[in-house]
Amino acid sequence: MTLVPSAPWQEIAQAKRDARDALIPVDWRISSTDAKNVIDVPRTCGVLSPKETEITETDALTLVEKLLEGQLKSYDVTLAFCKRAAVAQQLTNCLTEILFDTALENAKIIDEEYARTGAPLGPLHGLPVSLKDNFYIEGVDTTVGFVAWANDPAKKEKESEMTKIMRDCGAVLFCKTNVPTAMMMPESYNNVWGYTCNPYNRDCSSGGSSGGESALLALKGSPIGVGTDIGGSIRIPASFCGLYSLKPSFGRFATYGARSGLPGQEAVRSINGPMSTSLEAVELWAKSVVGSEPWTRDPNMLPIPWRDLSVPEQLCFGLIMDNGVVKPTPPVTRALLETKKALEAAGHKVVEWSPYKAAESGALLDRFFQGDGGVKIAQYLALSGEPYPEGLSAYKARHESLKSSPPLVGDLWDMQSDRTAYCKKVLDYWLSSKTVTGTGRPFDAIISPVTPFAACPKMAFGGHVTYTSMWNIVDYSATTFPVGFVDPSLDTKPAYESRNETEKGIWDRYDPQEVAGAPISLQLVCQRLEEEKALKLTRVVADSLKKA
Repeated sequence: MTLVPSAPWQEIAQAKRDARDALIPVDWRISSTDAKNVIDVPRTCGVLSPKETEITETDALTLVEKLLEGQLKSYDVTLAFCKRAAVAQQLTNCLTEILFDTALENAKIIDEEYARTGAPLGPLHGLPVSLKDNFYIEGVDTTVGFVAWANDPAKKEKESEMTKIMRDCGAVLFCKTNVPTAMMMPESYNNVWGYTCNPYNRDCSSGGSSGGESALLALKGSPIGVGTDIGGSIRIPASFCGLYSLKPSFGRFATYGARSGLPGQEAVRSINGPMSTSLEAVELWAKSVVGSEPWTRDPNMLPIPWRDLSVPEQLCFGLIMDNGVVKPTPPVTRALLETKKALEAAGHKVVEWSPYKAAESGALLDRFFQGDGGVKIAQYLALSGEPYPEGLSAYKARHESLKSSPPLVGDLWDMQSDRTAYCKKVLDYWLSSKTVTGTGRPFDAIISPVTPFAACPKMAFGGHVTYTSMWNIVDYSATTFPVGFVDPSLDTKPAYESRNETEKGIWDRYDPQEVAGAPISLQLVCQRLEEEKALKLTRVVADSLKKA
């Protein structure tokens, strides 16, 4: 249900922020800082004890093992992450709904039951897990950045299937995280909660739309977070904050019951996926969710159990250095070359490759996302009277231009036909790579930029999401992996003649000093429903980079 606000939107938004901030105990509050890089503040600010610091800097897989062995209690682990999440919020504005008290109560119950029965709740037994704001949790709002959706807490029966799966796996849900309005921008800001910045460089973005998750996870305020991705919304923030992540194909991880800023837009499907500082944590989450048999609770899920697989000793990767629309900025190009060198040193083949008509995929995505003529977003904003955020200006223009002649169902059918034709061409193009791999197989995976940036300065993304969104169009599996950090001495700006206005805007803005210290990450892409393979090959890449 959407409530019609009875107060000015500014008052509603301020009240939401004040209520959230009041849930942070006085003893967990820190002094303000002007530092750009705040990644070490949680361990030095004095809020966490040495033991709590150790807990929060332990990977999720090890935490679960220690919880099961009785070396740790869920209450203590949850308390440590609640404290660190509170610190992360004060540094980056990453949280929306705070569930600390409920989480600690639930953790205590988990400990008591485990002591009594000796039976673990599930594969995530007692582990704190954070959720992106669009997952319904009983008793709290799910605004996804719309003021009109404030003050409407979810009832138990409204909870998202992923929320239920996390509980059934034994997880302790302790907070929700910030998103852009409608989750349709690559930077996380809205009129309710404000802007979420990057903890490695607070002049930079944490990405979007799962940008609250990425900032929280980078500061180790959560061991595993759950995001969503419809055009890059897991991979962009994960890359900006140096995280591992998994964007599955639609049908592997339950999506039913999550709130959308474009409800009913199903031509490009939104998916749910894990994000973490640990690749092992990403795999743990994926196995746990698939092990819950999500096809028994979400009618759109496919009955595919988790598959153990082996990969060839020598792999061949395609390498996208440039998608033909926007050339990556120097830090990303350096990361691509370093990854190529590391893989070749490990005995694998890497072949430079151009993606199939990236510009065409970008145009397709825009047509789908604005396929209702911008009506839904306009309606939700109008309910409270809040203004359009800057990043939704294209939706505003689309709505204003089509008020008198809204799109027809036949237009959608035409777009879907174009999408299917594009998917077929991409498939054929990928399969044709077996003529250049030397293995007799097509590329085992593609390595690509996630965006043209390491992390963009605030409000400077520039709108080019095609490096990620082209894989949403075709519904392929993808991961992200960290490579390094921006170094102004290595990532100097060369002379470059841009090919179009989008590229010109990005390259004109690039300044290595402005993004100094920001993480540099890449993505690895496999074909449809190859999540297990994507994770296995990401481990190969990560190990190769460590040895280089």
